[in-house]
Amino acid sequence: MTSHAPMPDPSDKRALRDWMRQVRNAATHQAHGAPRTPAEFSVRQRRRLFQALNVEQEEIERRRLDVALTGATTAEHTVPVSTLGPFLTNLQESVAAVAQALTGKPTSFASIPRDIRDATTLRAATVFPSSFGLTIYGPEPDQAENSLFPDFQRETRSVLDDAVDTVLDIVDLSEGPSQSNDMLAEQLVPLGQRALKHIGALTSGLSEASVGLRVAWHTQGGQVRRSDWSPSGVQRVRYLCEVSEFTESETVTITGWLGAASSFNGKVEIRSDGGELIRASTDEELTPLLHEYFNKRVEAEVEVTKVQFAGGRERKIYAVTSLRNT
Repeated sequence: MTSHAPMPDPSDKRALRDWMRQVRNAATHQAHGAPRTPAEFSVRQRRRLFQALNVEQEEIERRRLDVALTGATTAEHTVPVSTLGPFLTNLQESVAAVAQALTGKPTSFASIPRDIRDATTLRAATVFPSSFGLTIYGPEPDQAENSLFPDFQRETRSVLDDAVDTVLDIVDLSEGPSQSNDMLAEQLVPLGQRALKHIGALTSGLSEASVGLRVAWHTQGGQVRRSDWSPSGVQRVRYLCEVSEFTESETVTITGWLGAASSFNGKVEIRSDGGELIRASTDEELTPLLHEYFNKRVEAEVEVTKVQFAGGRERKIYAVTSLRNT
């Protein structure tokens, strides 16, 4: 196999990336053998589709969410715009709100930081044969543009990966055989009031239209996660979002040992002097400083929000707003 052009100067990163792309595409075009598996056939068909649409190869390699709306409403391979429009908007807002909750203190009213918005922006691209299906892409990773080895960069996880996986965890739990909503509530409630509001709006729209979902989440590492969301599962999540009641937060002071800290996820564990293990998120400004307090005795100002969900059970959500050594 030979490339279409000689290898450029290695110091010219853009030229080198273009050359590597030509080599990869040349290898692809030489593979004329019949597909050996359904997955290989699907990849080849998708590649042909994007070539016909004149879409760059990089678009195929981005994180991708294939979503098929299912149910009687989509029987004719169409869907009302009044259902599709709110679904896409509420899906975007749910993913962004979950991402914000996973990377910092879950909030109710403050705006979602711009970097979280940018990292979780979804774009609808093509429609594929299904009851009604569409392909949605995540943003191209910023670091890949500055890397000589974008394939290596695509192996790393992003906040979008974590947010979509969390949403799909909720989907899968709602479809479980257990009739108890306890595990589902434990997954939902820590995400905070904003995330539950948007997930509630998402499930409300689907429920009122009697629509379910079939989802395939393609990460840049090449793995695929598949989930099916039935109208009954959608309704379970909607119910929990609508009946969960959040109280006004109160601030308390906790003294103890900070035994675990994650500057990536903005999470800490504090063993209080009273023996209670408190797992909490941290303010965005505090998160980069967590290493200074790891495995040390601290005094923490903590916002405590009580949440009551179905069955009268109560859960507390903790968020650390300040830390100091003692």
